[in-house]
Amino acid sequence: MNPISCAAVLMLVAVPHLALAQARSASDPLDDCERFAVTESKKDGGSLKTIRIERGDSLIENRFDKKIGGQHVATEYIAFAAVEDAGGMRRARVVCLHAGTPANRAVYFVEMPTER
Repeated sequence: MNPISCAAVLMLVAVPHLALAQARSASDPLDDCERFAVTESKKDGGSLKTIRIERGDSLIENRFDKKIGGQHVATEYIAFAAVEDAGGMRRARVVCLHAGTPANRAVYFVEMPTER
């Protein structure tokens, strides 16, 4: 195989892998919200172990560009989530405020009270 053919084969193999790696490394705001919720719970002495925000029909995404207090907020996410804490697993309604770019991080997370 000549050098040009080798280079072409390498490009055909490498390009899809690079695109997949970039897609995986792109920050998912809901992943940020999940990590933030667990981290903040631990800081506050809470018992939150895991949280998985539903990405389906229950997700409401309100985009805006405002300062709330001194914090920039780009998106409000309202959804149901699978929540695990010391009491076990449950489904709960949650709200996450996300700063968007360039910060790329969640800035507030709360579980909404449910009717009993």
